[in-house]
Formats: sequence, structure tokens, C-alpha cells
Amino acid sequence: MKTETNSPPSTDAGLNDPRPRFAICHLGLAAADVGLLGRFYESIGMRSIVQMDRMAILELRGGTHLVISNGDPGTTTLDLMVDDLEDTRQLLEQVGAEPGSITRGNPHNSFTASDPEGNRLLVESSHTSGPV
Repeated sequence: MKTETNSPPSTDAGLNDPRPRFAICHLGLAAADVGLLGRFYESIGMRSIVQMDRMAILELRGGTHLVISNGDPGTTTLDLMVDDLEDTRQLLEQVGAEPGSITRGNPHNSFTASDPEGNRLLVESSHTSGPV
């Protein structure tokens, strides 16, 4: 007779992989103008996967997808990590995202900006501790 348990199945997957087991698959973001916001994120370096009237999907480093759909804008904070904080700040200034001054901290240096829909961008220096 088979006995059922609530314990997860045993697996050897990941034992020889130095990366963390989990990654973020999708982040949702609401927008009044999906196309405008999709083009903004593409212009600052995200990879466009899908652009439609009602939805845009953009890809970030590591395979995370930013999914933009119709909804109430300006209600989200995206906490983004970059390798070159100063260069990214200059890029966001060029596209009109009104970045603030860089704050030096531990473990991150960071600044804030906003996207065209009023969502807050928190942009931070990298803190990875191994392959990701």
C-alpha cells in the first residue's frame, strides 16, 4: 500500500549548479498606455518580446519578463539592479525619467527615477555573490 506524504519529491537537480534555485519569472506592471510604457522600457535596454495594444512583454537579464497590461498606472516600484550605475543614470536622464542623485550605501549605491506612467524606479548597484 502506497503512503502519501506532503514532503517534496527528492531530486538531485541543482546540486552541481552554483546558481540559486529560484529566479523571478514575471513581474506585472499596469499602464494606461501599454505601448508607450513598453517602448520606454525597450529604450532603456529591456528586450521586446511582445508588443500589442493590451499587453507588452519585455525581457530582463536572467530571463525575467516584465508584463505590462492595462490598469491603474503609477502604483508600482521596480527595484532594478545594474552593473554600471552612473551610465544607467545618464541614460535615464536622456529619456526624461528624472533620475535623482546617486546615494552611496552599503551594500548598494542607488538612485530613484520614474517611468512615463509614474511608476517609481529604484536603480541599484549589483550585489550578486556568484553566478546568477
